[in-house]
Amino acid sequence: MGYNISEVSGATGGVSDWEFTLDLSAGTTTISGDFDVVPLLGGGGASEATDGYVFSALDRPDLGTLSWNGTTGQFTFTVNTAAVAATGSDQQVSFGVVGTSGANSDDDTVTINILICVARGTLIEGACGPVAVEALSVGDLVQTLDGPPVPIRWIGRRRLGPETLHSTPSLRPIRICRGALGGGLPWRDLRVSPQHRVLLRDWRAELLFGEAEVLVPAKCLVNDKTIVVEPAVEQVEYFHLLFDQHELIFTEGAPTESFHPGPFALRELDEPARAELVTLFPELDRGVTLWPAARPALKPWEGKMLEHAFAPQETARAS
Repeated sequence: MGYNISEVSGATGGVSDWEFTLDLSAGTTTISGDFDVVPLLGGGGASEATDGYVFSALDRPDLGTLSWNGTTGQFTFTVNTAAVAATGSDQQVSFGVVGTSGANSDDDTVTINILICVARGTLIEGACGPVAVEALSVGDLVQTLDGPPVPIRWIGRRRLGPETLHSTPSLRPIRICRGALGGGLPWRDLRVSPQHRVLLRDWRAELLFGEAEVLVPAKCLVNDKTIVVEPAVEQVEYFHLLFDQHELIFTEGAPTESFHPGPFALRELDEPARAELVTLFPELDRGVTLWPAARPALKPWEGKMLEHAFAPQETARAS
């Protein structure tokens, strides 16, 4: 009688391919599972393989370590948080397992999806060098484009799960690929919310709007090549850094805006975050915009006029 080995602790998939999800933003750093032998045609329930299990090495050993028990089929993957954060994006690792009972053996594959969420791991230029955004605290000094480092007054975050992203795809993150903004910026792929504004310096801006530097929502720059919407992400967490005025800070080396608490931005916050911000700045509860934008901010339709400025140029074919 034949059998399959099966993951019995709750992974998705089946037959020979199994998937787990490890969410760093939730503080999770390990994933565990368990393989048993399951008969193909009746004859009893799950049991251990009589001759044990052998697990292969991780295909990405730089992203974590795998430990396993050859008798029970149990395994644990421990993520290398720093290594995953340094990639700036969600990652995936996989490994194989073979279970043997006498003359019968079966092999399966396990895939672990590692989610860092939209801004987790994004490097912000602090007073003493780059710092991951999730490691910042109120009072920390952040370098600005227009002057010396300034202290953070408030940090907000908003986490969106699968249900929200499926029902409101306009909230999906924008990925600005490494070097997409010119001059090697950003240093690594940068993921921001669709409304997050990026500082652009381009002759087209001066020609069209009379300004050498303008702020443009990331969603307006999508070109489906170097700046794209991420359709597959299942959950994201957006971070907001607020200072005593609207600032231009460096995210992955690229100048982008700090949180600008205007009426629209406040509507995008959840109620606890909005209440906390109004406690700090009571004027916001009266609809007052506390300070002007650090640079002229283009309307979405104006920003779309600049999207091709940062699209990769096709190589001309010889005639």
